[in-house]
Amino acid sequence: MSRASDISDAAAQWLVRIEGQVSPQTWDALQAWMDEDPRHRAAFIRLRVAWNRVDRLKNMRPVDGTINSDLLARTNISPAALLIRGLQPLQGTPRKRLEDLVMPDRRRVLATAGAIATAGVVAWFGAYHLGWKSYETGIGGREKIELTDGSTVDLNTNTALDARLSGSRRDIMLTRGEALFHVAHDSTRPFYVVAGGTVVRAVGTSFSVRIRDADHVDVLVAEGRVAVGAPGTEANFENPSLLASAPKVSAGEAASVRRNSVSVHTILPKEVSRKLAWTAGHLAFQGETLDDAVQEFNRYNQRQITIADPSIVKVQVGGIFLTTDPDSFIAALQHSFGIRVQVENNNGNIRLFSGGKPP
Repeated sequence: MSRASDISDAAAQWLVRIEGQVSPQTWDALQAWMDEDPRHRAAFIRLRVAWNRVDRLKNMRPVDGTINSDLLARTNISPAALLIRGLQPLQGTPRKRLEDLVMPDRRRVLATAGAIATAGVVAWFGAYHLGWKSYETGIGGREKIELTDGSTVDLNTNTALDARLSGSRRDIMLTRGEALFHVAHDSTRPFYVVAGGTVVRAVGTSFSVRIRDADHVDVLVAEGRVAVGAPGTEANFENPSLLASAPKVSAGEAASVRRNSVSVHTILPKEVSRKLAWTAGHLAFQGETLDDAVQEFNRYNQRQITIADPSIVKVQVGGIFLTTDPDSFIAALQHSFGIRVQVENNNGNIRLFSGGKPP
C-alpha cells in the first residue's frame, strides 16, 4: 500500500504537470491515476484547492512591484507557491525580491506543494475535475450564458455555479441561488446538475433548479423529463446509471427535495410561467402570502422589507412587478390592501404594518 507521503508527492507532481498546455492523453492519465485509489483523488483535491487559494495573491500585488513578506505571512501561503503558480515579480525596486525568499528547486517546489495540500479544505467536488468555468451574479443581477454544446443557462439573483463539459458528460455545480437550464439534446453526453447534494440528470430538456437552503432544493421542469436524486446520490456521481431508480419529473411538474426525500407534484402551465418570470426581470404573484412575496423581493434588493405586524403575514397578494423595484410593490400594498409603510432613514429599509399609523 502506498504511503500517504508518496501519494501526496505524486499529487504534487501531477499538479505541476497540468500547468499550461496539456494533451488529452495527460488528462486521461491523471483521471486514471485518481481512479486507482480514493486516496489519490482526495490528495489531488486537497492540493488543487490549496493551489487555487494562491490566486488571491494576484489581486494583492502592489503596483510598484514590491513583494511584502509580511503580506505573505498574513495569508499563510508559502512564497514558493508563487513559483509553482508562475507568478513573477513585477519590475521595480522590491523591498525583498521573491528570488531571495525561496529556492526555485524542483524538489523544494514539490515539497512545498505537498505542504500546501495539508492546509487545503477537502470539498466533495471542489477540484475533482479539471477545466471548470465559474459564473456568478450579485444581488439583483441576472446573466445568460451559453455553453459550448449549445445549452444555455439563465442565472438568477445572487447565484454561483461552475460548469465543465467533456466528451462523455456535461456537469454543473450550483453552489447558491437559482438557474434555468435549456439543455441541448445529446444522448451520448448526459447533463448533470448538483445542488446542495441533489442531483438532476437530463439529456435534452428545460428545467430550473433553486437552492432554498441547505436542506431544501426545488426543481421545476418546463420541457422534457429529468431524473432527480436526493442528497446522497452524489456519492455515486461518476456512475452513468446513478439515477436509474430516482424519481422522474416531467414537463409541468416540480420536485421538492428535502434531506433524503423527493416529492413530485403537478403545476399548471401558467404557474410554470409565473415561477420563471424572473428570467425577464419580473416577479409574478397570484395568491402568495405577503410573507412569501416579501422574501422574494428581499432576494433581489439590498433594501430589505420587514413585516412588523404579524397580523398581515398571511395576507394574499397579486400582481407583476420588476424584481429590483420594491417601491412599486410597496405602493400596490398601500393602495390595494391598506398596508402602512415606514421607511427607515438610515438605510431605506421598509417596515410594513396593518391599517393605522405605524409607531
